[in-house]
Amino acid sequence: MKTEPRRKDREMKTSGDMELLLERTPVGRLAITTPEGPYLVPVNFLFLEGSIYFHSGSTGRKMEALRADPRVCFLADEIGPQVLWQQGCGISQVYRSVVCFGKADFVEGQAEKRAVLEKMVQKYVPAGYSPPPLKDENIQKTAVVRIVIEAMSGKENVLSPAHTVIANSPP
Repeated sequence: MKTEPRRKDREMKTSGDMELLLERTPVGRLAITTPEGPYLVPVNFLFLEGSIYFHSGSTGRKMEALRADPRVCFLADEIGPQVLWQQGCGISQVYRSVVCFGKADFVEGQAEKRAVLEKMVQKYVPAGYSPPPLKDENIQKTAVVRIVIEAMSGKENVLSPAHTVIANSPP
């Protein structure tokens, strides 16, 4: 699938920039197809070795949909301030975003699930905090899903001297 942005001036130029955004973003949005239509859900996730991982309970709408159709779209983004500028309608949004397309599969091995979950915990806990060890029974009943990225594209509107930040806008 080709994923070129329409606005070439806002295209992220390197996969490294897109990967850095995937590494630091705490919440992504997972889009899947259900029999009732599209379904979009936020997930905590881990970007590791070119794939996206998230955990879930083993049942529910999301998991049933992934088993029926593993095709997914995944979005990670950062929002910056709203700004005034001299083009378009005179207002814009500072942001960075990456859209990934791929297929989901289920991590089955307990050792691999443990390794992914431990890395995910490390991503979210504050530096210097030592979380308790993961219990085998919790790992066993937790589903870990890997999204193998087939294509991705990134866009950004970075803060520039041409922008004037609007007071009271998001950071």
